[in-house]
Amino acid sequence: MEEISLHDILDMLKENWKFIVILTLCFMIVVSVFTIFFMNKEYSSYTTLMIGKSEGYSDTNANANYNEVLTNQKLVGTYSEIAKSKSVVSEVENNLNLDLSDGQLSKMIDVTTVNDTELIKITVTDEDPVEAASIANETAKVFMSNIGELMKISNLQVVDAAEVNSTPVSPNLKLNVAIAFLLGIVVSVFIIFIREMLNTSVKSVEELKELIDGVPVVAVIPHSEELMTHSEGGKK
Repeated sequence: MEEISLHDILDMLKENWKFIVILTLCFMIVVSVFTIFFMNKEYSSYTTLMIGKSEGYSDTNANANYNEVLTNQKLVGTYSEIAKSKSVVSEVENNLNLDLSDGQLSKMIDVTTVNDTELIKITVTDEDPVEAASIANETAKVFMSNIGELMKISNLQVVDAAEVNSTPVSPNLKLNVAIAFLLGIVVSVFIIFIREMLNTSVKSVEELKELIDGVPVVAVIPHSEELMTHSEGGKK
């Protein structure tokens, strides 16, 4: 197999730069149109809750508050599972008369801690921004009722209620266009290399000498754009 030097690769890319630009622009335009007009927009809304101390808790040492924060941070996985549990999502569905299955609603809910604090954030993502806010607030309400009974926590507070957010969080047009840009370059370069590998024409005197294996080259006819122009115009 013939080795290709870095110089040859650079020359190849320079010769085909227009093809790379055009194909990359086509990728970016197609992805932009598809993202804007054909992909469903999703909206996100969240509510923030503060989880207090459980019943029977008492400060016994100087590190009690610090340990409490660490404990609540470790329990975020438990809180997340409770917020997305069948009992919670079913009650939310019934309260809001949602036409969703338990699995669909559970996938829309995400529970995280806020900057390593005792605050937890319940985020809901939906194609309807109003419904996303309603589900977030109702989930928080049902979640506080369930978590209070299950983990004997009496001090539960809503810090921030969910509000309607009319700015879509998905799809991300800038990210999609950036991916299309990179993909366009990769695909165009790949096509150029494949086309070059399949091209069996002789491009230089050195290649010709290798092919004829020792037979002397008598003369080389140079390529001239000026002569080509005159020939096409009927001049000699």
